[in-house]
Amino acid sequence: MDTANGDGGASRKTQSIGGAFALNNNRGPGFDTVRILAASCVVFHHSLAIKYDIVAVDHINHFSHGYTNLGFLSVCVFFALSGFLVTPGLIKTGDIVGYLSRRLMRIMPLLLVVVAFTALVVGPLTSSLPIDVYYSDEATWRYFRNLTTWLSLQLPGVADYDGGDTINGPMWTLHYEWICYLLLALLQFFAIVRKRQLFLTIWLVSVAVSAFVFFVDGPSEARLLRLFELTSYFGAGALIFLYRDRLPWSWGIMALTLALLIGALTVNLGVILAPALVAYLVVGMGMAQFPWARLLSKGDVSYGIYLTHSVVFVLIMHFMPARRQLRWPVERRL
Repeated sequence: MDTANGDGGASRKTQSIGGAFALNNNRGPGFDTVRILAASCVVFHHSLAIKYDIVAVDHINHFSHGYTNLGFLSVCVFFALSGFLVTPGLIKTGDIVGYLSRRLMRIMPLLLVVVAFTALVVGPLTSSLPIDVYYSDEATWRYFRNLTTWLSLQLPGVADYDGGDTINGPMWTLHYEWICYLLLALLQFFAIVRKRQLFLTIWLVSVAVSAFVFFVDGPSEARLLRLFELTSYFGAGALIFLYRDRLPWSWGIMALTLALLIGALTVNLGVILAPALVAYLVVGMGMAQFPWARLLSKGDVSYGIYLTHSVVFVLIMHFMPARRQLRWPVERRL
C-alpha cells in the first residue's frame, strides 16, 4: 500500500509541493494571503445582498451553470486549505484527542463571543420588540444552540441586513467543518490517512456521490449535496499533502490549473474537477512568497472577518438604513 512520505521533488527540473513546503519549514508563506482573500470575497459577496439578488448578479454562478458562486467558492477555498493544514499534525502525532482539541480551541472561543454578543447585545439593540419581551422570548436563548453548530439563526424581532430573518447565516459552514474534522479523525482511527491510495479511493467515491446528486437533482443547497461537496474540497486538500512529494509546483502549472478550472466550470464539470483544481491552486498560492507576507503573518484575522461581518452588516443596516440606497459600482452583473 502506497503511504504518505517524503518531501522530495517531483522531478529534477520542477520543484514538488513537498519540496517547497519543506523549504519554508513546513509553513506556507502565502496561506495568510489566501485566507484574507477568501474572507474578503465572502464579505463582498454578502454585501451585494444589501441591494441585489446576489445569485442574479454573480458571474461565477452563471458560467458554472449554478454549481457555485463567489461566496461558496470562497468557502470551498477555506475547506481545501483546512484539509491541507490539519492533516500533517494528525499524521505526525497520531493523537486524535489532541487533534480534535486543537480544532475545538481554534473554533470555539470566537464563536462563543460572537454568538453571545449577537444574542445579548446586537439583538436587543436592533429588535423591534421591547427589551423585556426580547429577553423572555425562547428564540433569544435558542440562538445559543449555534455553539453546537446546529443552527438556530432567528432572533425575535431582528431583521437580517438583506431583509430576511437569519442572523449571521455564515455560521452554517461550521457544522460541515466539524463533520470534516470528525471524518478525518475516523480515518486516522482506522489507520487510513497514511494509506494514500485508499484515502484517494474514498475521496473519489465522495466526488462521485456529489456529482451524482448534482446531476440528478440539479444545483441546490440540499444538505446531502453540500456535505459531499465540502468534504470533497477538504479531502482534496488532505490528498495534496499526502501526495506532496509527487505533485510538481510552478507558476506555469498554476496558470494551467486555473485555465482548467475555468474550463471545467464553463462546461458544467465543476462538481467533478473543481475540488482537486481549487485545492491545488490554494496550496500553490500558499507556497508563494508575497511581499506583504510578513505583515499578514502577525495574526490570522480571516476567521474573525468571516464570523463577524454579517453581524456588522445588521448593525449598519439598522442604524444607517440609507446605506441600502447607495449606488454600487455595478447595477446588473458582476
